[in-house]
Formats: sequence, C-alpha cells, structure tokens
Amino acid sequence: DRNMTQAEPEIVAPEISLSQRTSRGFAWMLAQTLGSKVVGIAGQVFLARLLVPRDFGLVALAYSAAAPGWMLRQTGVPQILVQKGDRFKRWANAAFWMDLSLGLATAVLLLISGPLAAVVFKAPQLVGLLQLISTTALLNGLMTVPQARLTRDMRFRELALVGLGYNVLAMAISVAAASLGLGAYSLVIPLPICLSLRALAVWRLAPVRIRPNPQLHRWRAMAPDSGRLMVAAAFGAALWVSCTLALGLFYSPPLVGFFSFAGSLSAQVSTLLSANLAAVLFPVLSTLRGDPPRQVAAFFRSARALALAGVPLCLAEAVLARPLLLAVFGAKWLPAAPLLTLLALSAAIGLVGGPAGNLMQAQGRFHLSMKWSVASAVLVVVLAFPAARWGGPAWVAATWLICTAALTPALLRSAARPGGGAMPDVARIYLPPLLLSALALAPAALGELFFPWLWAHPWADLGLAAITAPPLYAALLRRFRRADLDELVSHLRRPWVSVESAPPPAG
Repeated sequence: DRNMTQAEPEIVAPEISLSQRTSRGFAWMLAQTLGSKVVGIAGQVFLARLLVPRDFGLVALAYSAAAPGWMLRQTGVPQILVQKGDRFKRWANAAFWMDLSLGLATAVLLLISGPLAAVVFKAPQLVGLLQLISTTALLNGLMTVPQARLTRDMRFRELALVGLGYNVLAMAISVAAASLGLGAYSLVIPLPICLSLRALAVWRLAPVRIRPNPQLHRWRAMAPDSGRLMVAAAFGAALWVSCTLALGLFYSPPLVGFFSFAGSLSAQVSTLLSANLAAVLFPVLSTLRGDPPRQVAAFFRSARALALAGVPLCLAEAVLARPLLLAVFGAKWLPAAPLLTLLALSAAIGLVGGPAGNLMQAQGRFHLSMKWSVASAVLVVVLAFPAARWGGPAWVAATWLICTAALTPALLRSAARPGGGAMPDVARIYLPPLLLSALALAPAALGELFFPWLWAHPWADLGLAAITAPPLYAALLRRFRRADLDELVSHLRRPWVSVESAPPPAG
C-alpha cells in the first residue's frame, strides 16, 4: 500500500500539469485567433466590397501556381526541432541553414514560375503577385528556428501576441491598399512587410546562436524525417490547390474567386479552433511519446471538446450561407452560397483531421503521415479535375465534401491505433455534435421555408438563428450529452485554475 501511495503522485501530477499547459496554451492561441478574426472579418467585409471576385480569383491562382515551388519550403524543420526536445540547441544551427537554403531555392522557383503561370492562366498580373509571394519563402526560412524554440518551450503567450500583431497589421495594410485601388495586389502586399517584422519579433523573444558553419552532416541526419514531412506537406497542400487549379484551367478568374472566397469563409472555424489546438497539442503530445495509450487518450479528449465546440459553428455556416453572404458581404457574392454550404459541411467533418496528423507526427510516425497525405491528394486530384471539367465549381465542392467524409474518420482510426483507439471513439467525436447541431439549427432552417419574409430579410434570418440555436444546442447537450458538456466546460475553465490549486491525488 505504501508503495502504491508513493507511486500515484508521480503518475497523476504530470497529467494535471500537461492538461494545464494544453488548456492554457489553447486559451492563449484561441484568444489570439479570436482577436485576429474580429479584425479579419471586419477587414474581409471591407475587402469584399472594395474588391471584385476576379481579384480573389487571381490571388487564388497565384498561390496555386506557387504550390509546386513551395514543396521545397515544407521541410518539416519545426516539427523535427520540437520533437528533439532537450537536444534542440544541438540541432538548431544546422536546421537554420538547411531551412534558409531551401527557402532561398523556393523563392527563386516562384520567381521563375510567374511568367509561365501568366501564360497558362492568361493573366499577366500573376507575374507581380508571384514576385511578392516569393519573399515569404525566404522570410519564413529566417524565423523557423526561433519560432520552433518558442513552441518547444510552450511559450504560447508570446506566440499568440506575435500572431495577433501580424494579423492586425496585415489586414490594415490590405484594406488601405484596396481603398487605393490596388486590386488583387492588396491581398499580398502585406506579406513582405509583416513577415519582416514578425521575424524580428521572434528573434528578439527567442534568440538562437547561429554559427557560420552550416553543419552539412546534420542535414543528412535530418533528411529522412524532413523528406517525409516535406512530401506530406506538399501533398497536403495539393489537396486544396488541385481544386483551384482544376477550376482555373476551365473557368474564368471570377468563378475561381467565388470558390476561393467560399473556401476562405468555410475555413474560419477550422482556423479559429482546429489550427490552434493542433499548434498546442503537438508539443504537448510529443512529451508523451513514451506512453502511447495516454497520448492517444489525451488526443481524443481534446478532439471531442473541439468537435463539440466547432461542429455547430460549421453547420450554422452551411445552413445560413445565403443570408450570411447577402447581409454581410453583398449581393455580388451570392453565387458563392451553394459552394459555402458544401465546403462548410466539409469543414465540420474535417475539423479534427489536422490534429490527428499532429498526433502521428508527435508519435514520430512521419512515414505514415506522408502516406496519408499522398493517398488523400491522389484521391482528390483524380476526382477534382473531372468534376471541374464536366460539372463546375459546385461539383468540385461536392467532391471535396465526399473525400473529406471518406478520409477523416479513417485517418483518426489510423492515428489512434498505437494507443488502442477504435471506431467507437471516432463515432463519439462526430455523431453527438452533428445530430444535436442539426436539431438546434432546425428552427432557422425551417423558418426560410415557411416564412417568405425571412427569405427577403437576411438580417432577420441571421437574428433568428442567433437567438434560437445556441440555447437550444446547450439544452440538448445538457439533456443527452452531459458528460461531454462538462468536459468542454472543464477545458474552458482549466486555463484559469492554477495547477497548485488542483486537489491532491487520492490515497
């Protein structure tokens, strides 16, 4: 008994500490994203009214044309450094020179691809757009190592403040440039300015000693994991890029702009919740790589809370796509409504896919992560180009939804396998929020069918949803999923409860 009593604090106390770090880190990253989203949504409203669909389409095509060259930039160096843990300093110098060199090579490739893209898509503006985008490859290479150090040390407060400053300044510059009539350039002009300032900030917060010797022998040691992560990131980027490229080959920039705009809106919830959780979970789960069952259990707890909070927001965006676009962004964006509905449904299903990929990387299963990225990209590419050729943007959006629904649950099960995860765990993530969100949004959805006045007054339609859906969803959770609701509340409360105030372990 005495041995058991002495052993229990060693097991329980670290779990409380890691849970606390996860919640506090997520709270800081969420606060940063909330602040950024408030500014971003306001800025996007201005940009949607100052710019035209063609401008958004040109920028989407520019990023799509940049994707092949950008493959070299996805080195996976941040993930490798974070997973090195205490050996960070030993590898930081080599990682800096490796990432900077590949960033320079990427910038050169993007400059070369500009004239070719202008010919293929019959859009001369792509040359200048790609010149500005090319600067991001080099600037990102400059700040990879200090930013990885901040992540490894779980200094999420500093990361959040730097990210907020970057987003606010970038949006302010974009709106100012759009008001001056700079068109599509308004969306990329902030990149070199804001990334330069961000690089200065992270170097000041987390200085790393860099030597002239690039330590090429350590590049070879990092090459296998870096190569796998590079392939995984490249094919992951190809998922969305293939849709844009397919549409760009067969349709005009304005139609591509509608698709890109709907995709940007549908990704808001994922950026707000999923991306921030992934950023926090990776370093936390990396500390548990020696205990796979506990690692997977921690992931599923966070994934259930993420789905509980994020799925209703995605479904609301899908149900209210028409009144949202009409009321907030103007009638010229109304053709994007069916695209937004399909892509928001995809976002609801794919919400936990990103964190699942981080779980694989935290486990050190880079090869499996690479195989999943390749298989997913191949499936989307095979289906997206025929959908674009014979169906148009709506068929491409439907293809994206089908692929997401097929791939994400399988990805979750594959990531959970070393820790004993099974399909019932995956079902528990998705089914409760999907069913209860649909019930909560039913009054708003049926209102448009039975009350034509709401159809003609989009603000009233949005107001009805805002009044009825949240309390109804909360009531349904209390009635049918009380344990999940308590878990979500505990995630929200935990960042503000000190570790020292936690109750002592039993015994």
